[in-house]
Formats: sequence, structure tokens, C-alpha cells
Amino acid sequence: MSHLSRRDLLKLIAASTALGSSQSVADSDNRVEAARFSERISLSQWCFHRAIFGNSRDNYSQFIKTLHQSPDDVLLGRLDPRDITKLSRQLGVDRVDLVNILFFGHAEDKPWLDDFKLRAKDNGVSFQLLMCDETGAIGASNAKARQQAIDNHKPWFEAAAYLGCKQIRVNAYGDGTYLQQLHQCAESLAVLASIGNDYGIEVLVENHGNASNNGAWLAMLIELTNHPNLGVFTDLDNFFMGGWGLNPERRYDRVQGLIDLAPYTRGVSVKSHDFDASGRETTLDYPKLLQIFQNAGFNGLYSAEFEGEHMSELSGTTATIRYIESALMANAG
Repeated sequence: MSHLSRRDLLKLIAASTALGSSQSVADSDNRVEAARFSERISLSQWCFHRAIFGNSRDNYSQFIKTLHQSPDDVLLGRLDPRDITKLSRQLGVDRVDLVNILFFGHAEDKPWLDDFKLRAKDNGVSFQLLMCDETGAIGASNAKARQQAIDNHKPWFEAAAYLGCKQIRVNAYGDGTYLQQLHQCAESLAVLASIGNDYGIEVLVENHGNASNNGAWLAMLIELTNHPNLGVFTDLDNFFMGGWGLNPERRYDRVQGLIDLAPYTRGVSVKSHDFDASGRETTLDYPKLLQIFQNAGFNGLYSAEFEGEHMSELSGTTATIRYIESALMANAG
């Protein structure tokens, strides 16, 4: 996608959307029925991170350094981060989940944010959630480091409120034993949840690395913090014990993890990697997994997040949305 011009990318949207509709699990005769389930779906800006970043993440350590020193210099792709509003509208989704590192230099840039808000209004979409990364370790063993992480989140609370977001996602990163991290993260989360209260924004923790990829640990963290403005943004696939990229890979059982987290879930990240010819995700059984949340009484949004490398970001995102719709239809039937 990053090799396309922005004009070509936007021209492809309508055609790709139509193609995705005809090739999805829900065939064209079911589109009217599926449309009513689209109200339960949001679109993650991360679906198009390659089109936005280009090749800037190829050297990841340099990417992180540049992100903090000169954040706009990592935006080497052809897609403006604000164009997610056009893509969302064309894909038939009216709520967008934002990712702070895709516009890392603009948290306090009111003219830029004003333009983003205007584009959203013009396209009839709104912002639901802001995911915060690279803001420090809220579970650090050092108290000053924990306070710095809290302070680093404050501009993003302000930006989220300014853009009209309803939720903000944070990471429960820290050091020490699982028990130490549990208490350190809980201390910081109580503060962040109270800050969120002041802005009318829910604070959600994602299973997004290290201790938080243990479903039981994250469930205990929410219970220990015990704040009414705190919940979980549950990712269907982030259950890599000890972090990503380990060999051999170690995982917390996915189904057990979702059962652990479902009672605390206030948003779901519906990850996808690849799809077969019938439109089913090849690694995740959406109907089975989403039923866990429905059984727990979840009535929030399912955020489409395509991560695959074997399809274009546009085709993969379209397929993800269609499969979520079909799963919700199947579970309702």
C-alpha cells in the first residue's frame, strides 16, 4: 500500500469495498442484514500503519528514536494519518479508533487536530478510542518513572477529549515480579482512571505485552485497582507469554484468556492476519471467540484491526469488517 499514491489509494477504496462484499462470508444477498451489525464495529487506524509509515519501521530502534525526536519524520508512507476518516466512511464504518504514534507530534497541535476533527465531520465519522503507546511504564519500580509515565499520558487525554474520543487505551508495562508489577500498575491506573473521569473518558488496559498477556494477571489488575472508570480493551490474539518473538513461542491459552477478561471488557480488538477463499480468518474463529463476550453481556464495539502481510491493507481490512459482521449475524441467529 505504501507504494500507491494517495490519489490511487482513495480511488481503490470503493472498488475494493465492493469486491470485499462479494467475496465475504456474508454474500451480497445478506448485506442488508449485515448492515445492522456494522453499528457494533469500529475501525482501527492501525489497519493502515504501513501506508502511513512506509518503510520507517524497518529499523525499529531507529524508528523509536526518530519518533521521539522528530515524530513527523517517521511518516514516510503515502497516506496522511487524517485520511483514516475517508477510509472509514468508504468502508461503511462510522467510528474510528486512533493510535497516538501515527500522529505523535500533534497531541498539542490544535490547528492539526482541528483539521482532523473537520475531516471526521465532513465524512460523518467520529472518534471512539485513542491507543497510547511510547508513553512510559506505568508499572515501573521507580516511583519517579511511574509519575513520568502518568504525566506523559496527560497531553493525550487532552487530545482525546478535544477530538471527542470516548475511551483511551493504556499499556500495563513495568518491571519486577508479576506481583510487584501488579501493585505498581494498579497505583498508576487509579490515577489515570481518575484523570479520565475528569475528561469523561474511560481508561482501558489492553493485553498488549509481557505480564498483561497473561489473562489472569490482567483480570487481577483490574480487580485490584477497583476503579469504576477502568476496564479492558481485549485483543483476541495478544496472549504471547513473556512478549512477542520468543523462540519457542509460549502462549497463554487464548480461549481461557478471553474468558478471564470478558467480564471487564469495554472494547474488543478483533485482530486478523489472513483470510481463506470463503472469507474466514485463517487463525481466529470469530464466531466462537466473539460469543465469549456476548455470553458475558458485552455490548460495546468490536474494533477491526488487520495485521496481515499477504493481503493489501485495504483488502484485509475489508475482509475483517465483513467477517466481524458475519460472526455477529451467526451468533444472533
